[in-house]
Amino acid sequence: MPDADDDRRISDAFAAFRANVSPCIRPAGVGAVRDTVRHRRRVAAVAAVVVCAVALPAIAYAAIGDPRQVTPPPGATSAPPTPEPSSSASPSPSAAPSLDPPPPPSSPSGGLPPVPGTVFYLDQSGRLHADGRRYPGGELTSVNVSPDGTRVTWVDSSGTGDLLMSDVDGGNRRTVHFDVDGSCVEPIWSGDSTRMLFVSGPFVPGVVIGYFAGGAGDHLGEPLGCHYRWSADGERLAYLHGDLSAVTVSDVYGGRERTLDREVLGGDRVFTDLAAISADGGRVCVSTVPEGEPVGDVARNLSCDTVIDVARRRVVDVPIGGELRAVLFTPDGGLLARVDTGSGSELVLLDADDRLIARTTESPAEAGRSLLSYTP
Repeated sequence: MPDADDDRRISDAFAAFRANVSPCIRPAGVGAVRDTVRHRRRVAAVAAVVVCAVALPAIAYAAIGDPRQVTPPPGATSAPPTPEPSSSASPSPSAAPSLDPPPPPSSPSGGLPPVPGTVFYLDQSGRLHADGRRYPGGELTSVNVSPDGTRVTWVDSSGTGDLLMSDVDGGNRRTVHFDVDGSCVEPIWSGDSTRMLFVSGPFVPGVVIGYFAGGAGDHLGEPLGCHYRWSADGERLAYLHGDLSAVTVSDVYGGRERTLDREVLGGDRVFTDLAAISADGGRVCVSTVPEGEPVGDVARNLSCDTVIDVARRRVVDVPIGGELRAVLFTPDGGLLARVDTGSGSELVLLDADDRLIARTTESPAEAGRSLLSYTP
């Protein structure tokens, strides 16, 4: 066999060998640098994914589960005596959110989009419903959801009378304050979800604003009525007179007081409850009945049928296209209204200029519950 044939066979054999093993061999020179950079990028990408997976739950807990991260506004006075929060308890299986039957999809009316955000409903057992899920909630007459939609408070009126708080799903339950009124002045949240107004018990009697960041609080004196409502900007309070004769709106610490008596309503109607106050305190929504009809008891009524302009002392004709059943004012100056259209129940969203911007048809189950809170 000629030498040339042997050389060619040997070359072919080495070529085949290089072809088979080249994926496992690092290239030399500039090729080696590029290969190393590509390898490091791949490792860095994997590391970034792992760091994000670990960091996100920690960030969420710090932002939502730990209210102590919030700094109280300046000007706060001495704090009411509050107990140390009890140790956190993991939610029991019964406290975990459960799925409700999904509501039928609603068709936007008149080309309007559906109402965005999360609407919290309250059933007659004190449980919360939102986005097709059911949550433990609290006591029917005092349970409230923080404006940011993360926490729930209620008063244990059947036992200790303590103000309790938990995450919306029922976890991290703790005591916020001892011996709190849960009927006439049910505890209410500030618009920024960092404070709460309530009537304290024997330690420091009177209306108190407590700070969840701790260390400070405000005392507003004896309660002047029932069902206090706090504007989202934190500047104005409204309350219903105990004899149902009027609603008063004033600054949180007094001043600029406006009293709305029955003459504002006209038509021989009387107040039965105060349900909501607008973001700047310029409007309230009240529940009314014709004079002579039963007015109910001291427990709150989340429904309302009349919006009143406080400064002008007159009823506002809200352009909702139906009969007003309830109102939740929004932080941007608008409002979310429940409307009886005659053929069903709808939620309509208005902006600060009373322009209709969204509409959603409620399912029969939703329409049968109270409208408690709205997180845009």
